[in-house]
Amino acid sequence: MRPKTLLLLSILSYLLTFYSTAQENKNIFIFGHSLIVHDPPINPTPSNETTVPHWLHFLAEADTNTIAVSGQYGFLPQHANLPPISQWGFDYVTPAWESDTEPFSDANFNTILLTAGNFIQDQPSNVAYYNNPNMTPVSATVDIIDWVNQQNVNTPIYIYENWPDMAGFLNNGFPASNTEFQNYNSYTENAFNDWWLDYQDFLIAERPDETIKMIPVGPIISKLLSQAPYNQIPITELYEDDAPHGMPTIYFIAAIITYSAIYQTPTPSNFTVPNTVNNVIASNYSNITNFIWNELLAFNFDANGESRVFTDNSLSVSDFSLTDISIYPNPTDHILYFNTSINDVKIECYDVLGKNVDLNWSVTDRTIDTSILENGVWFIKIISDEIIMTKKIIKI
Repeated sequence: MRPKTLLLLSILSYLLTFYSTAQENKNIFIFGHSLIVHDPPINPTPSNETTVPHWLHFLAEADTNTIAVSGQYGFLPQHANLPPISQWGFDYVTPAWESDTEPFSDANFNTILLTAGNFIQDQPSNVAYYNNPNMTPVSATVDIIDWVNQQNVNTPIYIYENWPDMAGFLNNGFPASNTEFQNYNSYTENAFNDWWLDYQDFLIAERPDETIKMIPVGPIISKLLSQAPYNQIPITELYEDDAPHGMPTIYFIAAIITYSAIYQTPTPSNFTVPNTVNNVIASNYSNITNFIWNELLAFNFDANGESRVFTDNSLSVSDFSLTDISIYPNPTDHILYFNTSINDVKIECYDVLGKNVDLNWSVTDRTIDTSILENGVWFIKIISDEIIMTKKIIKI
């Protein structure tokens, strides 16, 4: 065999190894309802375009990632009636589990997505359901989390924050007027969102050792659609009723948000948006992905940069008190300062995919220079004899 041929084969082998290593696989189970999987829609579509898993599949495919999804319909009280079953099937999405033939634990789920009803936000999530005095949204969710953890330990839980019922905003039925839609979007971004923030906080307080993340799907959609040129899209090209079930465009945007959250990266720039999606959204795909990514980066518990969507409790592997170390400012544009009494500290940096970025950082006067990093999310691992701790930072 010629030397040039051997060289080409070596390069090909390296590339195949690299891309197979870079590929990220997600096995997802969804405790959901029709704001994640709306099938069949009132207005027929070519395939499963009114489902989030449909779009997740094609986004992952364009990103050389893989995804398998199973799930069931219901609200939290029904989902808490465990074990679940696998109800869903899609034209293109690989099923993750066959509940008739194998236990849940054998599916090796590495992502759990769950959502509450979109019409229960008139009272806090730690207050009992009107028709079930022995259960609250929080208690039902804790039951689900505990059961999942018994099957697959340390599986991240993602709360899919949906969008609210629209009927209460309409005077003359669907479709909403421009003013009614503005009021609806304002509610979604504010009072409705506040309910979900409290919901996540309650869950974390109940299960502080679990990784419980939240994806603000509804508020990001509303914020996007309130801006030009998207606020010119007729509402009947976005929603088909006052529930409100979405048209393909809404589930496509919801999938971009969900994909970016669970893969911790913007959706692939090479994705070709099909004509089942509104052409204003399709033609602005790149701008929308950037907008969504920045919204997710800013979705924090507080001004200290602790993310609600990218947080990972499992990254902290020490019982060392978090109050004994602080890193600031976060977000940062250049220098990070850290305040700690720990000696002989070693600092490592990882990207959102967990790859160690070898920067050969030297710690001088309790500062580190982040100017070499690109803007985005990074993880700083602090290592000493006393502690191993990971802290998320945002470079701006």
